[in-house]
Amino acid sequence: MFLLVPTELEAQPLKRMGLKPHVIGMGPVEAALGAYSLFLEKGPGPAILAGIGGAYPGSGLAIGDLAFATVEYFGDLGLCYCLLERDFVENLPALKECSLRHPLLEKATLCLEEKFAIECGPFVTVCCATRDPKRGEILALRHQGALIENMEGFSVAMAAKRSGVLLLELRAVSNLIAEPDAPWRVEEALERLGEALKWLEKNL
Repeated sequence: MFLLVPTELEAQPLKRMGLKPHVIGMGPVEAALGAYSLFLEKGPGPAILAGIGGAYPGSGLAIGDLAFATVEYFGDLGLCYCLLERDFVENLPALKECSLRHPLLEKATLCLEEKFAIECGPFVTVCCATRDPKRGEILALRHQGALIENMEGFSVAMAAKRSGVLLLELRAVSNLIAEPDAPWRVEEALERLGEALKWLEKNL
């Protein structure tokens, strides 16, 4: 099993904990290219995409909480209004959903539940981090009550699907979208993420 993270910011604390993350790049484009190249090099996996994310209003998640993605949605693809996105018309089909449900997800969830509180649910990938709580509410509602927002998950999930790699996505909450002006608590989130990854490395 190999580990992917979007940024060096996320990689450094994990390296200090003895983990060996591969940095793939931040945002949908860099992450897709970095992940796809790594998947071709490493083979069928399994792989874990790990990092921080923002918890949507209504998710019930707090700073440092952990969640696995069951499905990734591409939240920014469509027609953009002030606060609302709409899908393209039927003759412009756009793939916006990639499932991450598989038996390994169930096994990893059970493994983490031995030591950690862990949630599973939809995530949304965006190109720009949401700073408007109302927009956060809309994105969460449009995507099956999504838990977490991030900037890489959908593209990495698609790269994994294209290359035949079994992928898990695990995020720790660094910020609450309902509190856009509060400082992001990145170190706290990454410490909990590292503990969970070490547990998976040892017990999965």
